[in-house]
Amino acid sequence: MISDRGSIKWTSLMLPEHVELLKKIWNEDKKVVKPMLDEQELETINRRVIEANQNNEEVRITYFESGKIIEVQCIISKLDQLNQVIILQDLNKEKHYIPFTSIYSII
Repeated sequence: MISDRGSIKWTSLMLPEHVELLKKIWNEDKKVVKPMLDEQELETINRRVIEANQNNEEVRITYFESGKIIEVQCIISKLDQLNQVIILQDLNKEKHYIPFTSIYSII
């Protein structure tokens, strides 16, 4: 079996702009398409968000942002219906602003 260094062996022959472009292309390949939810799933998520906010309980929210699916363990601080955003506070006391439409699941 032949083992070589793949694209690493060619990087010394490439201009920095080419390496930068390749990294950008590789990052684009890693992006995920935003999952589509049906009405029943949206209603379940909505109900669970309201319940967690009222009871001030810790939840795990999975949401879609910039081609990535992100999961955060948090407490819902506020529901901003005017801007359609949920304000979360994670375990490190950092605030996150997540649009309602980006939420994929809540446990």
